[in-house]
Order: sequence, then C-alpha cells, then structure tokens
Amino acid sequence: MQRLCSPIAFLIVVLLAMGQNIQAAPPRIAGVKAVPRSIMKFERDYIAELGGDFGPLKEGQLLDLRLLSGKSYVDLELSGIQRGKESTTFRGLSFKPSKGQPTKLSPNTLYELRVRDGGDFDVVADPSAKAWVLLDRKKRDTIATERLRDTRNKLWETPTPEENRAALKSYEDLFDKIKAEFPMLTFVRQETEFFIVYTDMPAGQIAAYSANLDSMYQQLCTLFNIPKDTNIWVGKCPVYCFVNKEHFMHFEAKLLDNPATEGVQGLSHNSSDGKVMTTCYRGNSPVFFAVVLVHETAHGFLHRIRSSGRIPPWMNEGLSEWIAQVVVPQSDHVQGRFSEALPILRSQGSLGGDFLDDSGRIESWQYGAAAVLTQFLISTDANAYRAMITAIKEGYSWQEALDVTFGLKPEELAAAFGRFISVPGLRP
Repeated sequence: MQRLCSPIAFLIVVLLAMGQNIQAAPPRIAGVKAVPRSIMKFERDYIAELGGDFGPLKEGQLLDLRLLSGKSYVDLELSGIQRGKESTTFRGLSFKPSKGQPTKLSPNTLYELRVRDGGDFDVVADPSAKAWVLLDRKKRDTIATERLRDTRNKLWETPTPEENRAALKSYEDLFDKIKAEFPMLTFVRQETEFFIVYTDMPAGQIAAYSANLDSMYQQLCTLFNIPKDTNIWVGKCPVYCFVNKEHFMHFEAKLLDNPATEGVQGLSHNSSDGKVMTTCYRGNSPVFFAVVLVHETAHGFLHRIRSSGRIPPWMNEGLSEWIAQVVVPQSDHVQGRFSEALPILRSQGSLGGDFLDDSGRIESWQYGAAAVLTQFLISTDANAYRAMITAIKEGYSWQEALDVTFGLKPEELAAAFGRFISVPGLRP
C-alpha cells in the first residue's frame, strides 16, 4: 500500500501544525473538537457506487437519516441528489416538502442513512473529491467478521430492549448482594443518562464524580465520531464505588471472585457478552480518585467500540490516561508520570523494548509516555487516530492499522515521537 508520507515529512507536518518547538516540553494534554469523518484508504473498499440503476440513492426513495447531533428523521422522500464529479460521490440531498421535515440537508450534518430495502450506510467526507461518500455497512461488517474470526472476537450487535433490561437487572442484583454483604454501610444509587453509580459515599459527593463520567463519555463520543445521544453500553455502565479500601477488596474477592486487588484502586470488568462495569474505592485524594474513575471507565468504553477486539496495552492505557487528564485538568498525574518516564527514555534510547507490543502490560513508568504519545497522535490527526482504533477493532493488527492510517511503521512512530519529546533516535 502506498505510504502517506515519510517519517521526517510526517514530523515536520506535526510540528508546524501544532506550533511546538521540538526542544520544548511535551504539549499540554487537551481534548478534541468535533470534525467530520474523513475516509481512510482502507475504507475505500466499502464505498457504495451511487450511479446507475443499482445505486442506493434514487429519486422517490424513502430514507431514514440520523444526524451527527443525534437527531433522526424517518421516511424522508428523496427528491434530488447533488452529485459530485465521481460516480461514488455526492454534495447534497433534497427531499420532498413535508410538514416538520427538512427539504435539504448538508452532508456534513449526516451520520448515517438507511435506504428502505436498500441497506445501511455511513456518511463520510472524501476530502480529495471535495464531496461525500456512502460506506456500505453490510459489506464492511461481513469483511470485519471474517478478520475477527481468527482471533475469536466478534462485532458487537446493538443490544435488544430485552438484553438491556436483563443487564440492568443484573446490576441491581449485584447491588442487592453488596447491601446484604455490608449491612453496616449505607448505600445510595445515582443514575445519569449512561451511568449508574452505586456507592456508600455521602450523597453530596457523588454529583461531581458523575459529572466527570458524563464529561468523559461526551469527549470520547466526539473523538470517535459517535452521536452523543448514543448509548454504547448494554443497559448502562454500572459503577460500584466504596469509600474504604478494605471494603472494596472484600467485595472483589467475595462477590467477583477476584482476590488479587492489593495496590489497585479501580478496575474495569469487561465481559465477553459485552457488559462492562467499573469498581473502585475513593481513598483520601478526591482529585486522584476522579482520575482513577475516568481512567478505568474509559477502558470499558474502548471495550464497547465496534467489537470485542483487543486494543494493545500502550494504546489502551495511553487513551485512558489521556482522557482522565482531559476530564480532570487540575490533576498533575500525567505530568508526574511523564517526568518519571523522560529520563528513562533518554538513558536507554528506547520506549522499553516491549512497549509497542500486543500482549502483556506496560510498566508503571511507561504510562506517562503512553499518554503523551496518545496526545501526539490525536493532535496530529484525530480522524486517523479514530480510524486506527476502528481498524484494530475490525481485525487488523495494530501495526497494520498504524500503517493504513498514519502511514508509519512502529520504528518510524518511535523515532518521530522521540524527536517530538527531544529524545532523538528513540527506538520502540
């Protein structure tokens, strides 16, 4: 496959775009703003042909549309198509006038469309054509399913109402067991749009942490171009939080059959059936607890994106550290961890040898490097970062995904990142 750019050209583009001096400190961890999805090279296999008798868009057809804002329209009658220069592209859609319905919609507002008896499609920008294309979901899902089969993973299906109700009941059942196991504690339950927090914290302390969870959810939806009213969870995401460390450890050992929690303040429990839950204890630092809460729940969010496919530890931990810093900016957690990592990176000239690996875990000192590397990639091209994670979730190895999105090999990524943090010649 043709390379997008050389490592040096890539680095120059990054530094010019970000306005950073290569001798300066690493960039401030910052969130992302919504940008249209732009097609990547590996996605071109899924583009639908729009011309001819068999194209999915024809005048008189009924379309169901969902916008990036989350708003939906049903049974819009297509009355006109502003076509692009190529047979696969379009620049606008017009609809038969109907009370309360739009007569035109700009493609940059669209997330997906369904053609009655004609399939489901993602709407994606094609900057090279200055137009938009439709990606055939059925074709994409078929190919992704085949890739994932070799790793015994699967695409997530949208949970049915019955599955959502069953999941919510299982979360309540576990809460009942907790209350029975700890009769001396007073528990409360607080629910938001996408989360349920079960805790023995005083009621007045919960709102701020729930707001952190909601903020994390909205920012990750923005990063991954998911309409913000989308519920990615099965039911919701339950969070079981204790004030006391010993109570947390007893809960894990007795009710979750997990006795190995010494030195752990929070965990993300991700199941093969798609259910996710976060468990944790508050401890004595409100700010650090907020970091732990967001970090662990972000692991669950990644688990629910697209498939059960596994994200390599340096990406998984890096994104979780990154989003925790975005949501809890008053924390110096990432800064401290990167300050710990930088002299080690300089002394050994390497990310650690097994840092860019598919299995195992990264070491404690590598978390800061993973967070700043995540910021580096997102700041370079948030759309490519989104596509890289998606490609992994569709069965590509992370090395293949890096190549088909950023156009880099692992060695080139390490070298570019090293130049960026003033460690020339950095190796994986």
